Amino acid sequence: MKKTVTITEEEVKKWNLNMPDEMLEAVSNRFKLLSEPMRLKILRVLCEREHTVQEIVNKINATQANISKHLALLHDNGVVNRRKEGLKCYYRIADDSIIYSCYLSSKSVVETLQDRLSWVQNINTNHI
Repeated sequence: MKKTVTITEEEVKKWNLNMPDEMLEAVSNRFKLLSEPMRLKILRVLCEREHTVQEIVNKINATQANISKHLALLHDNGVVNRRKEGLKCYYRIADDSIIYSCYLSSKSVVETLQDRLSWVQNINTNHI
């Protein structure tokens, strides 16, 4: 993925004003899809390139049944695409926006944790 995405403050404000309630349901469902760590692990693997189910199983060290269940859900929701080649099924990310969402959330979590750690360190330094 070698793509730069720019989101302006104006676009964010338009989203806030123009999002109908029905769309909020769809957005909520997307977040629910990302709320399962196993699905995030699968997406992390697929960020590299497309993979077969067995390759994903090996990289994540999970059962094939579990991986297949999550891949089916990701596919049904348009997050991944699949193609068959002989007996193998290859999966790849269909919607790059999901990766940007994961990145932005991860970045925010790290920054929040760093801020909290800094706060705790300041308290410890001032009370010693």
